[in-house]
Amino acid sequence: MDQIYLNGSFLPRSEAQIPIMDRGFLFGDGVYELIPVFNKKVFLLEEHLKRLKNSLNLIQMNDIKGLDKIISTLIKKNTKNTFFIYLHITRGVQSSRNHIYSENIEPTILLMCEDYPSFSKNEIKQGFQATIQNDFRWMKSNIKSISLLGNVLLKNYASNNECYETLLMRDNRLTEGSTSNVFIVKDEIIYTPKLSNELLPGVTRGLLIKLLGQNNLKVIESDISQSDLINADEVWCSSSTNSVVPIIKVDNSIINDGKTGKISIKIYEIAQDFISDF
Repeated sequence: MDQIYLNGSFLPRSEAQIPIMDRGFLFGDGVYELIPVFNKKVFLLEEHLKRLKNSLNLIQMNDIKGLDKIISTLIKKNTKNTFFIYLHITRGVQSSRNHIYSENIEPTILLMCEDYPSFSKNEIKQGFQATIQNDFRWMKSNIKSISLLGNVLLKNYASNNECYETLLMRDNRLTEGSTSNVFIVKDEIIYTPKLSNELLPGVTRGLLIKLLGQNNLKVIESDISQSDLINADEVWCSSSTNSVVPIIKVDNSIINDGKTGKISIKIYEIAQDFISDF
């Protein structure tokens, strides 16, 4: 896991250097992707690169060509079979610190491999806790921006309160979790917040919607109020690192008598089978 890619070169992580005038360092001016690799095979690469391209376009940067070849080479250079590729692109290095960026800047491109712990099936069956906070982040959360201070504060709020996730509300509408998308179940119908500039179009979110439909489970993308959330029959979070994380308690509200629901377990197993067969 020591080998990384930085601006045209593969090198040990300890030897990598980025100038202090990089706009990613000074302004958080850039975007990223987190791409799973299972048994040396990149998972849903096309979907991740499509989202990356969209994020780049939204911050007025050009698409980066050849990333698929870089990823393939990086996988071969690392010894582990299952991990995640962190892909980080900033606008690049500018001679002076200036909010206004030059149009001829060369982007900084970094790819590295990371371990992320996944939950065991027993942990999934036991379920997790979450807490609710106001979504105070900026209004372009559909961009997978490296400017993650808001998410960092919200995720640490969850951790400090012995919760897996902070679920975010804006104008009494659920947007997402600090590092995840959110699904709820009511009367055997599954709901998830509709896509907008207020939440990230999760690749795993899209996969789950597809898999649910293929298994005759109805999914509705709609507004979800705080009352809808805490009175749901089931709640789960989804992300690239853990596809289905059941939530059995939200602050003081118990979900499904504190037990992981049958639909949560079913879609977890369906997702795991899909990953195994990929």
